[in-house]
Amino acid sequence: MLDATDLRILRAMQDDPEGSVESIGRAAGLSHTPCWRRIRRMQAEGILGERRYRINEKAIGLGVTVMTMIKLSRQDEVALEAFEKAAHEMRDIVDCYLVTGRYDFVLTILTRDTESFETLLKTKLSKLPHIAEMNSTVVLRKAKSGGPLPI
Repeated sequence: MLDATDLRILRAMQDDPEGSVESIGRAAGLSHTPCWRRIRRMQAEGILGERRYRINEKAIGLGVTVMTMIKLSRQDEVALEAFEKAAHEMRDIVDCYLVTGRYDFVLTILTRDTESFETLLKTKLSKLPHIAEMNSTVVLRKAKSGGPLPI
């Protein structure tokens, strides 16, 4: 269970992802050792995941983001797991969400350009298991992304 001090630590980590344990502790009102212990506990409990750098996708040639909605031909456990496993193995798919409503999955796909997406669609996406319907939308501009969690 998270207490108020844990939440202060998490807020401080979101505000300064590369901050030292000392600076995070100061922001949370703790000294180094108690702060470090709490961070380690939250890592062990799965509250804190792995650290990654956020790379500017356009700067490395991935200028097109596509949101693709997928409806499967059936929604049983075998079909859902088969689709998730296949989507997980595709590096072009950066996010895969199981959702409610008309579609079963929403994918976030990054690619160089629309021609690259067309090739991906024809050669890989259309071959994912159990697809009954697919609807893709090209993102014009990212208005907000990766904001801090509302804690």
